[in-house]
Amino acid sequence: MKLKHLESALSSMQRDFPNPDVRLEQYPSSPQLAAAVVFTAFERNDVGPGRTVLDLGCGTGMLTAAAAYCESDHVWAIDCDESALMVARVNLQELELDEQVSFLLAQVKSVGKKKAKQPTNKNNKDNNKKGGKSQRGAVAAATNTTLRSSTQDVRNEILNDGGLDGIPLPENLVDTVLTNPPFGTKDNAGMDLRFLKTATRLASRAVYSFHKTSTRAFLKKHVETVWNLPMTVVAEMKFDIPKTYQFHKHQTMDIEVDLIRIDLSPTSDEDGEEDER
Repeated sequence: MKLKHLESALSSMQRDFPNPDVRLEQYPSSPQLAAAVVFTAFERNDVGPGRTVLDLGCGTGMLTAAAAYCESDHVWAIDCDESALMVARVNLQELELDEQVSFLLAQVKSVGKKKAKQPTNKNNKDNNKKGGKSQRGAVAAATNTTLRSSTQDVRNEILNDGGLDGIPLPENLVDTVLTNPPFGTKDNAGMDLRFLKTATRLASRAVYSFHKTSTRAFLKKHVETVWNLPMTVVAEMKFDIPKTYQFHKHQTMDIEVDLIRIDLSPTSDEDGEEDER
């Protein structure tokens, strides 16, 4: 199987979301990007014959189709957007790959949100009128401390959720999970970590996931130190985000992302089985 053949197969797909929802950070994946991700997993024997795969947050099915095209034994496609899931179904039907795919409407549980509390002081008003810079600085510092505390709360919530992540599927269901999670921007702080944690629960061999390159150091430290799992950046890519929402100022924007691989298998058989291909 060659990369160019995979790209060609994906190029005919409907990749746009019917009703994109900014709260879900829904952006279409290009055929080139999806093909590169799945081909990388295929070369490492994580996708393809003898492997089962799950696309967590499948959207319109780009990664799902790529995994199925690579002749994976079975592929699960999961998304919380019914209209996007319908497009994915049609895409897989048109590619004649739907018989090896199971579709599931389900949503990864949102991370609890806590509002940052503003400190109250009856003298604030008078100090502000006098140009009290020290008081305003104290307010800003207190607010930042609250936000940092909330971030730690999010990490603890994900760590101690007991597998109650909203996806009604058992642990180690598949060999490999592919996911293009929300980046955790806007009002979705922590959702990238939540998706990743759910992915590690559902997979028994490996997880492939996109994350902003700017979060690499934090992510690697958290995955390897807190979750005690080996993480590798297998590729540095650019995620092309087209103008999708009204607040977008540019027709397109490239976001630097890492494709990471988390190794869940106790032993690796990559070298021996890759040679057989």
